[in-house]
Amino acid sequence: MKITKRASEVKKGKLISGIAELGPWIEGTIVTTTRICGKKNCACHKGDSKHPVMYVTWKENGKTVSLYVPRKLEKEVSSWGANYKKLKALIREISDIQKDIVRLRENG
Repeated sequence: MKITKRASEVKKGKLISGIAELGPWIEGTIVTTTRICGKKNCACHKGDSKHPVMYVTWKENGKTVSLYVPRKLEKEVSSWGANYKKLKALIREISDIQKDIVRLRENG
């Protein structure tokens, strides 16, 4: 099937609309782990069960940076992270279409 400039532009428009429809996003990777709290008598200090925690991590100047996510925001921040993955996929698709448009102009 031959790709036309018009079809490429229509598809690109739909993808751009998909970006506009995304909710908030946050750049980075959502990481869940466990940790020991600051209460000396807590069972987590005895190695029984540590407390689950969430962080968002990303790179700054080649170094990994972490941001603690408070428990009450975990669900919301998780959805932001999922939206960021969707955003990256949409950007990749739009970029591929732009490359096709360049190829079309180059050949015709």
